[in-house]
Amino acid sequence: MKSTTYTRFCRRLFSNLFERFDISETNKNRLLEKADICMVYKEYYSMVLMNIIIGFIAAFVSTIVFYLIIPHDITALFILIISSLVPVGIGMYYLTLPMSKAKSRGKKIDRYLPYATNFINTMSVAGISPAEIFEALSTVKLYGEIQKEAQKITMEINMMGIDNVTALKNAIRISPSDKFKDFIQGMLGVIQSGSELSPYFERCVEKYMESDLVERKRNLESLAVMAEAFVVTVIAFPLFLVIIFSIMGLTSGGIDFFFMWILALFILPLAYAGFYVMMSSGMGQSV
Repeated sequence: MKSTTYTRFCRRLFSNLFERFDISETNKNRLLEKADICMVYKEYYSMVLMNIIIGFIAAFVSTIVFYLIIPHDITALFILIISSLVPVGIGMYYLTLPMSKAKSRGKKIDRYLPYATNFINTMSVAGISPAEIFEALSTVKLYGEIQKEAQKITMEINMMGIDNVTALKNAIRISPSDKFKDFIQGMLGVIQSGSELSPYFERCVEKYMESDLVERKRNLESLAVMAEAFVVTVIAFPLFLVIIFSIMGLTSGGIDFFFMWILALFILPLAYAGFYVMMSSGMGQSV
C-alpha cells in the first residue's frame, strides 16, 4: 500500500485534527514500515477516517433509498443496522490491517530465511562484502519479502550514505520477523567484533535448514490429518446419507428430501470452502 493523491488529500484535510492529540508517532510509523505500508502515521489514519465517513454516507444513503422504495419497519431498521455496521467494519479492517500485514510478512520472511542465508553464505565464502551481499540479494525475487528487507538496507547504504552497521541496526528496528532480527543482530555482532562472517553464516544455514525441515514435517502431518477428515466428512458421509435416505424412501413410501437440498446447496459447499481455506493455508506454510 503506497501513498496516493487521495491519501495525501485526506492528510491535508485532517491535519489539524491530528495535531490536537499528543500521540507518539514513532511506534505507529514503525508498525507501518513493518507492514510495508508506505505512508506516515497521519496520512494512513487520515485515510482510514475518510473511508469510515464515506462508508457511513454510502450506507446511510443506500438504505434511505431502499426504505423509500420499500417502506416497512424492517427496511427502516436496516437504516440503523447497516449504517452502523459498515463504518465499524471499515474501521476495524483498516485499524487491524497494519498488524495483520506485519505478521504475514514476518511469516513469509521466516519461510524463505533458510534459503536466503544459504545464498548469503555462498557469497560470503567468495569474499563479498556485506553491503554487496545485500545489494545482490535485493535483486533476487525468489526470496519474496526478504528481497524487500535487503532493498531497504541497500537503499540506506547506497543512496543515503549510511554505514553498514547503522543500516543493519535500522533493519532490526523495522523488520517484522524475529528470526531475521536475530540473524541481523548476530551478523552485526560479528562485524563489530572483527571476526569472519563465513563461520557465522554456516551455523545459521545449518540451524535454519534443520528448523525448516522440522516445520515442513509438522505441516505435512497436519495436511494429512485434514485430508483424512475431508474424505470422511464431505465425501463418505454424504454418500452414506444418500443411501440411507434412498432406502428409507423405498421402505416408508416416500420421505421429505428438504434436508438433502439443504445439504447439497449449503452445507457441502461451506464444508468444501472451509477445507479449501485450511488446506491452502497449510500448503502455503509448507511451501
